[in-house]
Amino acid sequence: ITYFSKAEKGRVFFKQTYRRQGYFENTVHEIFAKYDIPRDLKYISMIESGFQFEIKSSAGAVGLWQFMPSTARIFGLRVDEWVDERRDFHKATQAAAEYLVSLKRKFGNWELVLAGYNSGDLTVKKAIEEYNSKDFWHLSQLTFPKQTKEYVPQILAVIRISKDLKSYGFNDLKVKSIIKTEFIELPPQTRLDYIAKIAEIDFGLLKNLNLALLRDITPPNEFYSVRIPSGLKKKIYSKLKSNPDKRTIYKHKIKKGETLSSIARTFSNSVKELMKLNNLSSSDIYQGEYLLVYKKTIRKNDYSNRAFFVYLVKEGDSLSKIAEKFNMRIKEIKNFNNLKSNRISVGQTLKIFKSNE
Repeated sequence: ITYFSKAEKGRVFFKQTYRRQGYFENTVHEIFAKYDIPRDLKYISMIESGFQFEIKSSAGAVGLWQFMPSTARIFGLRVDEWVDERRDFHKATQAAAEYLVSLKRKFGNWELVLAGYNSGDLTVKKAIEEYNSKDFWHLSQLTFPKQTKEYVPQILAVIRISKDLKSYGFNDLKVKSIIKTEFIELPPQTRLDYIAKIAEIDFGLLKNLNLALLRDITPPNEFYSVRIPSGLKKKIYSKLKSNPDKRTIYKHKIKKGETLSSIARTFSNSVKELMKLNNLSSSDIYQGEYLLVYKKTIRKNDYSNRAFFVYLVKEGDSLSKIAEKFNMRIKEIKNFNNLKSNRISVGQTLKIFKSNE
């Protein structure tokens, strides 16, 4: 408590991080309530990441809750070359809640849950068995790594301070406000800068709402839900084209003598867009590695330059009736909506190409 309330470095840390929780605290409270987790345990994230969504540790832990890739995948988070859901505050918080509940079932009290979150459940399990105790404070005198001995008191300290800010000299400390958001399902390879343009919003804002998208573009071969400011869905759908770029993303294996510039020329890309697509901070590339490139594709029945709208399935609808109504083939509707069968249900949404007439 003394460190966070009196030491200059500790006070600065507390002030900066406390304000950030406003970006996601409602989500945490909602999810934690569903799992019967004390909402104060959101301060695990303050100590783990400083309430930062995209922070990465030297060990490879990422996001608010500092999940390692293996643990993230165990709790259902997607971590691949396109998407890292450890950076998605809602999905990562859901995974964190499930992890905390699993630790609570094993250890029975929240102090040991915190110790397990920091040092791993095997460390805590071994300590309990060796010393026949479930008292964190007793066990911390006998065992546990130094980091864990400090970690649990740190979280308990910031919880206590947060409950009585004025008593600890944090007058008028308020959390940052957030904007209301909603989700929109976008076609494969839709660039966030394109969505920002047609929605007439700041690209930086849209990017920050979708930090899980590692390349600022939706993954290929699948529709993907993107978070947008509330009230823009209709506007975006009215202007959206299925693939305005009219190119497909391919993996190119770098050959001897190739440079980023030469590869860009080969595929009619720009160096800038290749650097952005591959998250490169410099133009240095190496033989044998893979580089993502945009490649023009020629398809029979190319719909990439046609806009579409969202149709809500009504009572009595069938794929054949909808196809006839909008002058499409059943196969086209199924392919565009990733449908495996002809079965549809009332209330389901389908993407339908607008007529070129």
